[in-house]
This record gives sequence, structure tokens and C-alpha cells, in this order.
Amino acid sequence: MQEYLVDIFGSFGRIIVFFHVISAALLIGSMATIRLVIKPMLEDIKNERIRCNTSLKIFDRYVYFIIIILLVIVSASFMMNIGLGFKYANPITYSMLTVKEFIWVFVTFNFIYMYMRYKAARESGKKRDFFEANENISIIIDYLIPLNLVLSFSAVYVGIGIRGL
Repeated sequence: MQEYLVDIFGSFGRIIVFFHVISAALLIGSMATIRLVIKPMLEDIKNERIRCNTSLKIFDRYVYFIIIILLVIVSASFMMNIGLGFKYANPITYSMLTVKEFIWVFVTFNFIYMYMRYKAARESGKKRDFFEANENISIIIDYLIPLNLVLSFSAVYVGIGIRGL
């Protein structure tokens, strides 16, 4: 398996790194867009029902986008880790790689928690409890997305450090 991944990375290394970097940029950009652009626009909607339904539609599409992006990031990092042989590199590089993987795992689990909050908001919206639905959406936008943004920037910083070593 390892030899196969080393061969794949040897042949497609630049493409794999490209997809990894572009996926991280799309992830960070999408979270920043939701927090800095979409949230203020949603606050301008005074009707609670319309705001709730609009938010749920946005998150419904966003969930599918995030699943694809995270799959690309995880699979590309897996191929890079094995293909570049980081396990056999110097201990500092391997430690930085472990920290970066831990950060992305935490981001992934935070997205899973966001999805659970989204499902709760969707159920509240179906029951016409728009206050509860908007509260769940507010937790996602105000706390969970900024946390993921900070963690994602940290992972990018560590990744640049690994590339520079």
C-alpha cells in the first residue's frame, strides 16, 4: 500500500498538493464568506420565518460543499503524508504534521457538531419554532464557524512551516 501511494505521489505530487491547498483555501473562504457576508445579510431580514428558511437553505447546500472539501483535504493529506514519507523525516517535521492532522480532525469534528446543530435547527423550523431554529443557526455562525476559521488558519500556518522545512 505504501509503495503504491509513493508511486502515485511521485507521478501526481503537484496535483495532489494543488488540490490540498485549493481545498483549504475554499474551506477558509467559504467560512469567512458565511461569517462576514451572509450573516449581516441575514440579520437584515426582519421576518423570523423568512430568515430561518433562508438560513436553512444556505446551510443545506453548504453541508454538501463542506463534505466534499473535507474529503479532498483528508485524502490529499493522507497521500502526501505517506507519499512524502513524513514518518521517516526528522522528528520536528513529523511532530508538526501530527499537530496539523490533529487540527484538521478537530475541525472535522466541529463540522459534525455544526451539522447536528443544523439538523436541530431544521427540525425546529419544521415545527415552526423559528426562535429555536434561529438560535441553533446563530450558534453555528457566531461560535462554531469562527472557531473553525482560527483552527484552519493555524493548520495552514503549520502546513507552510512543514513545507518550509
